[in-house]
Amino acid sequence: MKVQKFRARTSVEALAKVKETLGEDAVILSTRRVREGGRWLYEMTAAIDFEPPEPEVLTRKREGFSLVLREIEDLKGLIRGLKASLKPRNPLGEILLEQGVPVEVLKIFGSNGDLNKEVFLKKVSDAVAERVETRPFSRVLVFIGQAGVGKTTSLIKLAARLGCAGHQVALLSLDTVRVGAKEQISRYAELLDLPLEFARPEEFKEALEILKKYDYVLVDTPALSPSFPESYLVRFLKASSEVSLHLVLRATDAALAIRRVLKRLQGLAVRSLVITHLEALETSGPLYWIFLPGLPPVSFLSTGDQVPEDFERATPKRLLGLLLRNLEMEETYAA
Repeated sequence: MKVQKFRARTSVEALAKVKETLGEDAVILSTRRVREGGRWLYEMTAAIDFEPPEPEVLTRKREGFSLVLREIEDLKGLIRGLKASLKPRNPLGEILLEQGVPVEVLKIFGSNGDLNKEVFLKKVSDAVAERVETRPFSRVLVFIGQAGVGKTTSLIKLAARLGCAGHQVALLSLDTVRVGAKEQISRYAELLDLPLEFARPEEFKEALEILKKYDYVLVDTPALSPSFPESYLVRFLKASSEVSLHLVLRATDAALAIRRVLKRLQGLAVRSLVITHLEALETSGPLYWIFLPGLPPVSFLSTGDQVPEDFERATPKRLLGLLLRNLEMEETYAA
């Protein structure tokens, strides 16, 4: 696989560079806004599974010149199509896009690309309440997600908060294979004086029976992978009506990565999202993936490393504040 970064003043220019260099089969891995030479640029990381073929060398100059002209016209058509499908139709949309706000979200908040500051802020404010999980906790909360998103740390933070509120909390770890997993959660459990059980995923139901006396059981799981497929999650939900699934996602993840995870979990009753690494966001633009269609509502927010201070229940007011934090609404660099 070939991975390459492209920078340009606008996202459309960056995307055009991707298509020109890597071709139509290129996959966008991430987007972000970077500062270079005193101005903000749009950086796009893209990949392709194979090296693009070198253009065939034509021996006859006339044929070569005609081919170049045709390719130029094709590129012009491609750029026009990209501008029509991706680029917002006004400066505010372009600024938000460069700060990482997903194209799909801009289309939701802007009618046919028409967008202004007042309308955008009102639509975000109106929509944010629907993105917050308000239902009571289930007794058994299972944290799931990709490797490195912060499942174990988030689970420990929640356990500490529930314990401080006077609840009897137990931990159950199904992550018995990853190197250091047992040691990590065991150290946390000892520090917080929490009961901890280990079990294999296929022993989930029996482990819940052992912990039935506790108010809450928080379940740590291996990373979603071929060795821990979605079929296990189906079994978990069938094991007890008290079980709920909570998907842990990084605030810094690209919308494309979020959609891939969501596709893997399609058909599963995921109760809510736990968003981590919020402190790593330079601008809140990437966080707008929470408005992508099909995502569960947000239940918890992790904003740092402190336990349990940097972990909180999501509220519309708090989530709106995070969405607007460091989000530039005016152009600040020279063209």
